[in-house]
Amino acid sequence: MAEAMSYIKLAETVSQAVVRSGLPILRASYDPVGDVLYVHFTEQPVAADDSEFVGDDIVVRYRGGEVVGVTILNASKR
Repeated sequence: MAEAMSYIKLAETVSQAVVRSGLPILRASYDPVGDVLYVHFTEQPVAADDSEFVGDDIVVRYRGGEVVGVTILNASKR
C-alpha cells in the first residue's frame, strides 16, 4: 500500500503541474538504464529538428520552432 500511495502522490503532483501549464498533452517515459526522463508535449511521437541544452542536465527539443519535449538527464538524482 505504501508503494501505491507514493505513485498516487506522484500522479497528483504531475496532474497539478499539467493543469497549471495549459498544455493539452503530456506524456512521459523513463529509461532506468540511462537514467533519462523524457517528457513529450505532443499526442504522437514527433522527431525534433532542433534541441537546446539549457543547463542542469536538461535538453529542450523543438520541431518547427515549437517545444515538443524536454529530456532530463540523471533524473533519479533530482
